[in-house]
Amino acid sequence: MSLLAGSLYKAILKSMLGRYSVYAVNLLSMMILARLFTPEAFGTVAAIMVFFTFFQLMAEAGLGPAIINLNRLASEDRNGLFGLTLTIGLVLGALFAALAPAFLIFYSIPRVDEVVPYIAVSLLFFAASVVPTALLLREQAFFLFANAGLAAELVSTGTTVALAQVIDPLHALAAKGAASAATLFLMTWFFSGRTEFGRPQLGRKFSAIKPLLGFSGYQFGFNFINYFSRNLDNILVGKYMGAGMLGMYDKAYQLMRYPLMLLTFAMTPAIQPVIRKHAGDPIKVEAIHRDFTFKLSLIGAAVGLLLYIAADWIVLLALGSQWEEVIPIIRILAIAVPVQVVLSTSGSFFQAMNRADLLFLSGSLSAVIMVTAIVVGVVQRDIELLCWCLVAAFHINFLQAYYYLYRKVFQSPLRWHFLKMLPAASVVAGMVGWSFWVRG
Repeated sequence: MSLLAGSLYKAILKSMLGRYSVYAVNLLSMMILARLFTPEAFGTVAAIMVFFTFFQLMAEAGLGPAIINLNRLASEDRNGLFGLTLTIGLVLGALFAALAPAFLIFYSIPRVDEVVPYIAVSLLFFAASVVPTALLLREQAFFLFANAGLAAELVSTGTTVALAQVIDPLHALAAKGAASAATLFLMTWFFSGRTEFGRPQLGRKFSAIKPLLGFSGYQFGFNFINYFSRNLDNILVGKYMGAGMLGMYDKAYQLMRYPLMLLTFAMTPAIQPVIRKHAGDPIKVEAIHRDFTFKLSLIGAAVGLLLYIAADWIVLLALGSQWEEVIPIIRILAIAVPVQVVLSTSGSFFQAMNRADLLFLSGSLSAVIMVTAIVVGVVQRDIELLCWCLVAAFHINFLQAYYYLYRKVFQSPLRWHFLKMLPAASVVAGMVGWSFWVRG
């Protein structure tokens, strides 16, 4: 167990160190752009980005994790997969651009259709990045991938700031995604030449996807279901509460996600490549998982509490005074940080243990719970109620996800895992109790 633990923590450390520079620049970018553009502009772009995320998962189709799990990949198959993803990107990008009038009718947000062409370009480059990105992550080339992400953030932010001086601000902000996706593709494609499978070229053997369909099919199903559970809130807030409120909600959610980015999002790319080599020994993997999530829960509880206590000055420092309405929203969402920090790593263990089928099942249940919570909040036209419903949904999903992971994958009792979560749970209970006491 000690050897596996050492390999996992070493890989996680490399991933975190590599990605922290990207997150630092991303935070700086948000601070700059929040002072250049209005909440309405951010809300208009965010409204379309929700649908971009849906098209992203169609373009990726679960291929990334499936490629990471491969032990061999012929160059002809590699090129065929690359050619297929690029073709899918072209088709989906054209379809996305053609849907611009439909987006305008759906949202009734002025000028929302003007954002669409930029996002269509982003979709093309995202699809082209699927194979080279998977090759880098399979090799645990986290620094190379981080360099690509850093370049994408710097180029896209610089491009947006420069364009804001000469063209319409909405167009300048919309162009950020396209510049980022194009830069990320060029960098990952170049760096993939250093991987075991080599740099992909355009190929016509689209049938290379057939051996991957079993795994990628369930992964795609999970991503598809997960999309609605994680994005329906933005869709409905934008439609029924307007671009301004969506801009506020989106920024609050983005601030809440920064701890997740710094903790789990930087770690998860390292988990699957390491754990997959020990998929035949669930007892060893469970012991590592229990120790890993315990430490993670303590860090998540501390970060969530800090975000809760310091929400006012964090918002003012990161976004500026025009975003003060975000403060009560971020304070509620901070309560979900500890549970999300742990829950966000569960998918990598399902994938590493080759149980994408159970990941899909758990994701389906999560979607039902999340959608119910979102609908309750939006029907009441109450953004704070929506946030409380989401907090409750995250905790319910934590319970069901770890039921499947422990009982069906690790085949171990749940009680030891939950006992390890008690310190973090006490912090969450304290934040909830204080919130209701303050409200009266």
